[in-house]
Amino acid sequence: MDILSLADLPGGNNFHDVTSIFTDAAAQMEPGGLMLREGFTLQDAMSAFEIGEPRLDSGMVGAEGERPPFDPWTPLLPQEICWIIDRCFSYEILWHAGNTLAHTVFTCLYALVVSEIPHDVLPYGLNNDALRPLLLIPIVLRASICGLLKCCDLSWRELSKGHVHDTEDWQSDKGDTSLLEGMSVQNVISGLDSATSWLLKSKKVPEPWTTALVARLNLRKALLQTMDANIFKSTSDFLDLINIARNHLKTVKSYPARDLGPTSPAHLAFDPYIARKLNSTVPIRVIDVPPVTETWDAIDTLLDGWEEQRLLSQTANISTWELAGNLRVWLPNPPLRMPYIRSSTQTVFYDGLLVLNRYNPTWVMDRFFFETLGVSYQAVVQFVDRHTQSQRPHPWADLQRGHFKLTTEYIRALWYNPPRRRRFFMKMLVDLHIYYTRLTAISMTMPELQSTHIMKHIPSCALVWRLSVIREVVLSGFQLELYTSEEKPFAYYYVSQVIEAHLACLDAMLLAVQPDSLAEREMRFQHSFLTVLQAMTIPMFALSMRLMSFAWRQMHANFVRRYKWAWGRGYDLSSTPVVASPDFDSFMDVCARMLDDKAFSPSSSFKLAHSVLAGLIESRSTGGYAGLWTDERMQLLRNLLDVCERLQNVPSSMAEMPHFDAGLLKWDPQIHPWFPILESEGAERRRNKHLRQLGGGS
Repeated sequence: MDILSLADLPGGNNFHDVTSIFTDAAAQMEPGGLMLREGFTLQDAMSAFEIGEPRLDSGMVGAEGERPPFDPWTPLLPQEICWIIDRCFSYEILWHAGNTLAHTVFTCLYALVVSEIPHDVLPYGLNNDALRPLLLIPIVLRASICGLLKCCDLSWRELSKGHVHDTEDWQSDKGDTSLLEGMSVQNVISGLDSATSWLLKSKKVPEPWTTALVARLNLRKALLQTMDANIFKSTSDFLDLINIARNHLKTVKSYPARDLGPTSPAHLAFDPYIARKLNSTVPIRVIDVPPVTETWDAIDTLLDGWEEQRLLSQTANISTWELAGNLRVWLPNPPLRMPYIRSSTQTVFYDGLLVLNRYNPTWVMDRFFFETLGVSYQAVVQFVDRHTQSQRPHPWADLQRGHFKLTTEYIRALWYNPPRRRRFFMKMLVDLHIYYTRLTAISMTMPELQSTHIMKHIPSCALVWRLSVIREVVLSGFQLELYTSEEKPFAYYYVSQVIEAHLACLDAMLLAVQPDSLAEREMRFQHSFLTVLQAMTIPMFALSMRLMSFAWRQMHANFVRRYKWAWGRGYDLSSTPVVASPDFDSFMDVCARMLDDKAFSPSSSFKLAHSVLAGLIESRSTGGYAGLWTDERMQLLRNLLDVCERLQNVPSSMAEMPHFDAGLLKWDPQIHPWFPILESEGAERRRNKHLRQLGGGS
């Protein structure tokens, strides 16, 4: 066996410089070029962590990553402290927007060393500067950073409950970095109070920077206290915290931090490439920080979400919760809440044990029948048990447990992100049909009742719920821009058929429900609202037929794929026919009849919808359960009214359809989630002319 000398071992002195070999080989390559061998795959690329290619090696430090060393004790001006605090607020909002902590909050290097900065103590040997008081760092900046990390910690704890989805709505990866999990909220608040007191008493910071810093510390304190508050313990205190935060936010906006020059040492407090030093597997991503005004707007929206959450915590109507959740998706303003608010709202509704921190499953069942039919659950049970012809007792306990699970999951799903929300609804439809089947079976054990008897309509309670969910599944496809041009006609046609079944249910139930009750007023609003939607979806079906190729075989294949949720295996467990199941064959027949129906007028249908909407808006008739969301439900009606006005110039009869350009229909979810706008022909001609000019007249 040969014995290796020291020179033969790694680290010896017999290395040869081979740089020239690689330089010569890459002489004809462009800077930034990448040469791939045959068969080089994505897996090969993801495995190449040590080859020195910055696009594949997240640990490589390029020229942009070279920076002077960070010294947390570098003296800073008060305006530089303000700028750092504002930027931390911006990064916190960016984390809530779905980015990782390593690319947002942890890019603030003070957040990584805050535990090493003692409170109110300075290292020996630092020179003091009247313009840059050194105590700003251990007192003011440290308190603000601790507040930031504790807010992130409380947010992380809420988001990790599973009400929203990790890597889909938010990023949970901490990179093995502390969010001050072991520090109590009260200790952080004490630090913020001490910093505020020092600023006001020491007089070491001149105005306006004292006021600016105090406002930022107080804003952080109010946000932290609101996150830590129990909304059910005292809703008035919760509202006070929100109002306090709004006042401090207003002051912060009035005292903006100045833009810093490129030589300011405050810039060194942030390292966008810090992820390479953290225990993170996510590739480096430098995120542009939005203008600070957008950050303040986002915090204002956060406060709006808390305020709505407070109102919901005091709302004991399931129908109102349902409306509030739907409005967050149906209306573009206010926008869908950030994941933290959506998660905490779900926690407010159901904490895993009780609904609204005080109600049990029996209460949920009682609200279901009361809000739908105007009768209590106990009245339903007593009537059925007294008049049943079945020898077996009805499984009310199982039915109640199943209903409780359905309701809590459904209300929470209203605060999912839109794609997840739609997928949940599609899966839920099977359970709703089974629930409808069980109520139908109970109803069939009773003697035949008159249509004016309220107990005859017990199964309809589940049916109208299921039909509402189907309508939302189909219409949300427009909002999520899922449908191709050929799929849109069937979607509008199917919605009109679902609404037809829903209206038939309401017509029957209105014969029995107590007049002028909350249930009756809500039912009448729903009847008018659905009439409007049907008067809009039918002409949209006719207008969008122009987008179809009428290649029935391909369209049927797309139909089966898009509506596969309507034929799940769970439906085989029920002998009750499915109401309003999608039917492609009937769609083909209706298309042929619609093309031959020269009397049908799309424009007249929109005028009818416009008339009904105008009446609802003028009378402010918004149903029995709109409650504090009456104005927003009214805005929903106004948005539909705008759609009718935009589409008033569509053909007045099917005879004019051959001359209608369906390409003028433009679907934009930012304008309306379900219906298109109609581009004017003049605007279209101007746009085409402009495109020809850009193309050099070709």
